[in-house]
Amino acid sequence: MLTEEEKKFLKKIPYSKKVRIKPFNPKIRKIAEKPIKIIQKITPELEIKFMGASALGVAGQGDIDLYILCPSRDFQKYLPVLIDKFGEPKHITKTFIQWSFTKDAHDVELYLSDPTPESMRRQLKTFRILKNSPRLREEYQEIKESFDGKSYRAYQRKKYEFYNRILAEHN
Repeated sequence: MLTEEEKKFLKKIPYSKKVRIKPFNPKIRKIAEKPIKIIQKITPELEIKFMGASALGVAGQGDIDLYILCPSRDFQKYLPVLIDKFGEPKHITKTFIQWSFTKDAHDVELYLSDPTPESMRRQLKTFRILKNSPRLREEYQEIKESFDGKSYRAYQRKKYEFYNRILAEHN
């Protein structure tokens, strides 16, 4: 079962888009440390989460997903210093601000994200569950690898179904 938000997101993915899955590269964690240190220096009071496949140590798209947790009411307080370091954001919404850039040939997705919306709480919980379960991380990696070169939309759907299943199991 997918959430309405997940269904809406899936509809936005072009049918022709394909996913490329790469083996986990431990160097990605070192690369992630650089923007994390910059963020810690300019926003030391905020919590930073390195999440996604690279943070879990499993195969994935070879990207880096960083989340700066901040109540949305405080976004404007941090936006100028983050723009100064990372440039203009790609998206600005009520619950998150997103930057996309490349660091050492790896795509970085950086979010200033309110931790209170249900979707973000689910994402944080899913990551925590995967981080603490070698069996589920292995299953997650197998799902990812099985979709290499296939439809990105089908890949994302399968991930959502997996996330929802493990969330239900850990309720």
